[in-house]
Amino acid sequence: MATEEHKYLADIIKNTHATLRQEAQDYGPEIAWKRHICRKDILQKYASCMVKLATIHWMENNLNTKSSTYSRIEWIKYQCEEYFLNEGRQKYDLREEDIKLKIDTNLSKTEVAINCTVNIKCQENQILENFDNDLQKSVQKILLLDVGSCYNPFEALDIFEVTAIDLSGIPDKVFCCDFLNVQIGQETLYSNDKEEVLQLPENYFQVVVFSLFLEYLPCPKQRYLCCKKAYDLLQPGGILFIISPDSKHVNANAKIIKSWRYVLSKLGFMRIKYEKLQHIHCIIFRKCVFKHVASRWANLQVLPQDDPLFLDDTSIYIPQDFRDVSNKIKERDKQEYDTNEVMTMFNELPFEQM
Repeated sequence: MATEEHKYLADIIKNTHATLRQEAQDYGPEIAWKRHICRKDILQKYASCMVKLATIHWMENNLNTKSSTYSRIEWIKYQCEEYFLNEGRQKYDLREEDIKLKIDTNLSKTEVAINCTVNIKCQENQILENFDNDLQKSVQKILLLDVGSCYNPFEALDIFEVTAIDLSGIPDKVFCCDFLNVQIGQETLYSNDKEEVLQLPENYFQVVVFSLFLEYLPCPKQRYLCCKKAYDLLQPGGILFIISPDSKHVNANAKIIKSWRYVLSKLGFMRIKYEKLQHIHCIIFRKCVFKHVASRWANLQVLPQDDPLFLDDTSIYIPQDFRDVSNKIKERDKQEYDTNEVMTMFNELPFEQM
């Protein structure tokens, strides 16, 4: 049973999300986002509530139950070890090369491959060689960007060199950064006080983590722009984690999850891992070295022409996009607290002892 403080903290989180979505509906997503990031007091209160929910209330819940559910942080750490340290990346390198060979063979049969030049081949080989060299140099420290980090839970894990960012920063722990609007360049640039990130480096990170992040954004286009930004920031062969809350059964939102795969495939990502834990979807997308290898999956799909999920390949939808926000807000105070509903967002939060 949730405590009164637990309910209070969860309500603040829910209200913040609901207000942002309502303002996006009323004023448009760009204006709503600008208003939201200017409310420093609200952002700090939100971050404080998230920390308490993560490190106090759900830690107690985890200790008092015999749930075998992984925490998000444990799951991400394990998958990174498998991918970078236990030859997982090499497996997908070979798979990508195999798919590319099949694509190129088919192209040659249609005499389209004649457009492929020696220079392109050299560039592709150089990309793979550079990525292998970078991986060997940093194998002890995987370069990880944690977007919407809250309080930098990955900091305690030795295998990562973490850049943690959030709308509300914590000095010496989490940098203040609006990821939706941050610039991408050749290097990381900071504010004069070193507390805010103004620019992030292109093709630099081996891992980008979106954990309970996409749901924060009120607009499908904004979510896509953040995924595009993650693509630009990742090294070829790097991986994007998307952790999304959902307490329903695995097939309840299967079409939405497929639409993510479709859109990200067009962008240049290959889905390499999907697991539905009790209250969350855990998905890994690999930034393909050869973009057409990723888009091949999307091009092979036969999709319904009138389904809004697949009409626009620059939008990332979530279930809330198809609900009436106004009615939800009006009825909010009448609803009883459902522990499982709260766990949808917070049960998988990391714990201090990890």
